[in-house]
Amino acid sequence: MTTNAKKVVLFGAGATGRGHVGLLAWQAGYELVFVEKNPLLVNLLRQAGTYRVHLYGGGRSTDEYDEVRVSGYRVLHAIERRDVAQEIASAALVLTAVFDQNLQDVAETLALAVEECRRVGRSEPLNVIACENMMDSSSVLGLHVLKRLKGEDTTYCNEIFGFPDCMISRVVPRPEDNPLLILTEDYNEWTARRETYKGIKLPDLDALELVDNQTERLERKLFIHNGGHAVCGYTGFERGHQYIHEAVADPEVLRMVSGALGELCQVVERKHGFEAQALATYAADLGRRGAIRELKDEVLRVVRDPIRKLSAHERLVAPALLAVEYDLPRGWIVRGIASALRYRHPADAQSLRLGQMIAEQGLGAVLSEVGGIAPDSPLVEEISTAYKE
Repeated sequence: MTTNAKKVVLFGAGATGRGHVGLLAWQAGYELVFVEKNPLLVNLLRQAGTYRVHLYGGGRSTDEYDEVRVSGYRVLHAIERRDVAQEIASAALVLTAVFDQNLQDVAETLALAVEECRRVGRSEPLNVIACENMMDSSSVLGLHVLKRLKGEDTTYCNEIFGFPDCMISRVVPRPEDNPLLILTEDYNEWTARRETYKGIKLPDLDALELVDNQTERLERKLFIHNGGHAVCGYTGFERGHQYIHEAVADPEVLRMVSGALGELCQVVERKHGFEAQALATYAADLGRRGAIRELKDEVLRVVRDPIRKLSAHERLVAPALLAVEYDLPRGWIVRGIASALRYRHPADAQSLRLGQMIAEQGLGAVLSEVGGIAPDSPLVEEISTAYKE
C-alpha cells in the first residue's frame, strides 16, 4: 500500500487546528482532512468549502493583517470512526488540536486506524503529533492507543507509529462572530522530539522543527511564555480587564509580568543553560504578541482551568519549585500563583472547585494536593502571605 505523501489528518477543526497547525500544513501544500466532533461546525465547513485567516503582527503595524483563504479541505465527523481510520491509513501525518481532555476519544479512532493500517499492509512510518498545551502530549496519546490494542496490533503499532512529543506556540482566540473567520498572530514555534519521530521528516513542512532538545524547548516556552501569559491573565483578571491587550497596557500588570519574566528566565537559564540575552529576547516576544488589540484575546481564555495550571509540572508551580531548589528569587512568581489561587469565575468550574477546596481544606493542603508543594517548603508560607495581600 502507498500513502498519500501530501495528506494530513487533523483531529480538531477549532481555532487552533484551523488557525495554526492546519494552516501551516495547508500553506506547505498538504491536503487537509479535518476530524471534528461539533456537528454544526462540520456542516458549516462542508457547506462553505473555505475559511479565512487574518494574520496580525510579524512586522506589520498593529492594525494591519494578511488574509489567507483556505480551501480544498475535507471534513469528517468524529463519530465516523471507520472512515477516519481509512483516511489515516493513507495519510502522511496525523495531528491533534483537541485539548488534553479529549485525547482518549481520539485514541479510540486511532486504535481502529492501527488495525486498518495493518489490514491494508502499510509499511511506511506514520507519526501522530498531539499539538496540545501540555507536557508529553503525544506520549500520553500513544499510551491511550496502546491500551486499546491487543496482540499483533500492539506489535504493529510499536513498529510503524511514532508519537513524538510536541510544543506549539501561537495565540489563536476563538472566533467571536463568524466561525469561518479566524484572527491569529503571524508567529509560530512548533517543535517535535526528533528521537521518537519515525522515518523521514515530511518535505516542505518547514514550520515543524525536529529538535534534539525538546524538553528544554518545551520548558522554555511553558515557563516563560505560558508562565508570563498566566501572570498577565490572573493579574489582569483581578484588575478587571477583559482582554489581554488591555492587561498589557496596565502599568501594574506590566510590573507584575516583567518581574515574573525576569525570575522565570533565571530559572530556565539555570536549568537548561540558555544564554541570558537569548532568553530576554524570547521573553520580549510575549509583550509584543500580547499587545495586538485586534486579536481580542480574552483574559478568561488565558486563566481558565486553574487547577490544571497550578499543578506541579505546569507553568507557575514548576518554576517556583525550581527557584527554591536553585535558591533563586521567586517573589513575582509567587504573587502570580497567589493571583491564580484567588481567581473565581462562575463559568469556570475549576475555579469554583479550587475555592471550595481552599475553604474546606485550607490553603496549605491545597498547595500540597494541587501543586505538589511539600508542607515544609518555604513556598507554603510565601504563597500564603501573598494570597492574603
